[in-house]
Amino acid sequence: MRRVLKVSVATLLAIGGAARGHAQQAAPASTATTPSAATRDSFARSLDAERATASGRRLPAADRFTWGNLVIPAGASAEGPVAAANGSVQVHGAVNGDVFAVGGNIVVHRGGEVTGSATAIRGRVIVEGGHVGGEMRSVAPAVATAMALAARTGADAVQHALRITAGWFVVVLLVGLGVIVFSGAQLEAVVQALENRFTAAFFLGIAAQVAAIPLLALICLALAVTVVGILLIPFAIVAYILGAAGLVTLGAMAAASVAGHAIVREGANVRARAVRSMVAGTVLLLLPWLASALLANSAWGEMLARLVAVALTWVAASAGLGAALMARGGVRRVHVHMASAEVSPASWQTPTPIGGIVAARRPVATPSSPPGSPR
Repeated sequence: MRRVLKVSVATLLAIGGAARGHAQQAAPASTATTPSAATRDSFARSLDAERATASGRRLPAADRFTWGNLVIPAGASAEGPVAAANGSVQVHGAVNGDVFAVGGNIVVHRGGEVTGSATAIRGRVIVEGGHVGGEMRSVAPAVATAMALAARTGADAVQHALRITAGWFVVVLLVGLGVIVFSGAQLEAVVQALENRFTAAFFLGIAAQVAAIPLLALICLALAVTVVGILLIPFAIVAYILGAAGLVTLGAMAAASVAGHAIVREGANVRARAVRSMVAGTVLLLLPWLASALLANSAWGEMLARLVAVALTWVAASAGLGAALMARGGVRRVHVHMASAEVSPASWQTPTPIGGIVAARRPVATPSSPPGSPR
């Protein structure tokens, strides 16, 4: 199994291109294409590095790979290893050695024979009446595809990163609009808490992240005291995860709205302003990720941009989580205590009668008269 996983490393090498066909093969028919010189050199260097390991020593050299489909005709023989990249190997005759196929199948037809092993990466080994003397191996497509994606270079890498960023923008925007429609009041309460007490919300969010796992463990331990509580532990875990995800989502959308408030002016329509703020804030938060995508061809540039993007996203999410906790998930609003101005003692009086209402006169204390004196 370890050897199979190591062989899958060849995927990122072979998918990018392959080199010249094997000159010693006897009468093989192929639909080979010629890769670029840069692709061939990169492929050769990566393949040589992998072949230097103990588990990769059975991989053929770069000049043994043929790009496209490869056919060993009936009655013909070829000296192995026979290798095809981005194509299948059809064996009607005989192969004295191993057969490799990257991005295709190895099919051994009736009358065909492979004396060595048959390894298909992102494909299958199919025996249709033929014979394979050695081991038959098929590497999982998911592993090979992931390694192929890691090998993207040039404009293809930038386009792929931009597509991922655009996809995340659409997802976040749709979630934000859903929160506005279905939980607008709760979102407004969290936004108010975040605007009024950002620093406190940020540190509370950090504390919540640190205490998340211990709190869940404490809840499970408390439930495990009784038999009934033990049965409720799975439901408590699910409810805890859903609640935490809801708070994080609400806080993140609140952070996007607060960021959007910096560039969106207030309007008469509260719902329209909330939508514009959500869109603008989402764009602002994804700008560092866009920069990282545009710098996909620069190792240092992409790393620095990604660090900035991760840091800003974490700060926004942490502050939003803390604000959501302050507002108790949007159930209550966080009020800011303001110093009240002193009211004048006579300010309660009506200075001028309005509409026939007689102005009130403040009662004035009079000195008491001695008993028996005339009033």
